[in-house]
Amino acid sequence: MTKTTRDDVVEEWRDQQRAYHATASVLDRALEQEFDLGLSEFEILDLVWESNTDECTMRDLVDLTPMTQSALSRVVDRLTRAGLIGRNECSYDRRSMFVSLTPEGVSVHARAKKVYRKLLADELG
Repeated sequence: MTKTTRDDVVEEWRDQQRAYHATASVLDRALEQEFDLGLSEFEILDLVWESNTDECTMRDLVDLTPMTQSALSRVVDRLTRAGLIGRNECSYDRRSMFVSLTPEGVSVHARAKKVYRKLLADELG
């Protein structure tokens, strides 16, 4: 790889980072103002909703997000305290917990998803 090519790759990487951070900032601000949710909190709500099952485990979520187990646990704790996610013990594996949206979580997610998707389209379209 020539020096110019390496420089081009670095610049492309930085451009992608700038686009990500700018978009994430817009999303985070809007979700916080309208729904009292951070971007990470919305992303977890969205992943639980997309799982379309009452048997979405914390382990499933770890596999679907770049968050560490401890960061994910903190987000799920906040969403549980807010009444948006419920946790249930797994009857066949005591180490696992199922997470699901509460009725309030379904309602908040449905409204926030519209804002999230519109802003993504505006920012990236």
